[in-house]
Amino acid sequence: MPTQLSLGDILPLARHSLKGRSDFSFENFVEGLWQEFEKVGTPGVVKKNPLQGYSGTNYDLNAGAYLNRPVTEAFYYLFNNGFIAPQLSNFPSHANVNRYFLTPRGEQWVEGAEPLPEDVDGYVRLLCQLAPNIDPVILQYVREGLSSFERRMFFAGAVMIGAAAEKAAYLLAEDFSQALKDGSRKQNLIKVIERRRLFDLLHLLRDYAQDKGIPYSVNEGAGPHLMSLFEAIRVQRNDAVHPMNAAVSAGSVRLSFQAFPHAIQTVELLRKWLREHPKAL
Repeated sequence: MPTQLSLGDILPLARHSLKGRSDFSFENFVEGLWQEFEKVGTPGVVKKNPLQGYSGTNYDLNAGAYLNRPVTEAFYYLFNNGFIAPQLSNFPSHANVNRYFLTPRGEQWVEGAEPLPEDVDGYVRLLCQLAPNIDPVILQYVREGLSSFERRMFFAGAVMIGAAAEKAAYLLAEDFSQALKDGSRKQNLIKVIERRRLFDLLHLLRDYAQDKGIPYSVNEGAGPHLMSLFEAIRVQRNDAVHPMNAAVSAGSVRLSFQAFPHAIQTVELLRKWLREHPKAL
């Protein structure tokens, strides 16, 4: 039997197969996934002989029976996370349980190109492509955060991605301290680092990243990407662990993970330039 597929293997294909769908059955969902499986060469995907006639699907679904359970799991994952919902017939007396539609949240998910936190291996692979020299501690935080998210442990996921963002912020700050000329800006930054005044540090980094001495090709889009890191830290410190809040949502943690790869790419570009230009600012 071929290797069993995981939820992370199937969801990226499901996202692609659902584009443009407005009304579909579970059978349509399966047919769309089999088309995606065929494109990537998944074992067990066999097309029917056209002489057999069309009976609702172009594929011999019995040939790939090992796919049935993971595909069903993926379908109900989308359902339970509010990406798809049943069509209503004779509202409100009856919901048609074999016709579904993409919710607004599902449409946004389908049209997105961000990495999926459920696809741990694919996420880490993209992260390492965007930031080949990523700090190993940051990578460990991310891996453990993804594993937590996959298990619906959203508190733990929020803390891990927030810790990864915080580590990235302090590494960036240390490189800025070497790139700043001696003076009040440098002393102010060093003081904030030493006293671990994190939110003061974040505001300084946002301002310093816009320094005119940094080429536009390096700090292009740095502001929004840094703000996404700051938001991950806010979710970690305020929503996940603050005793007065004590709540996080799957959506907020998902957004933090989705924004992180391109944010860390921007941070790494900045850090590289700063290390190569000591006392340049």
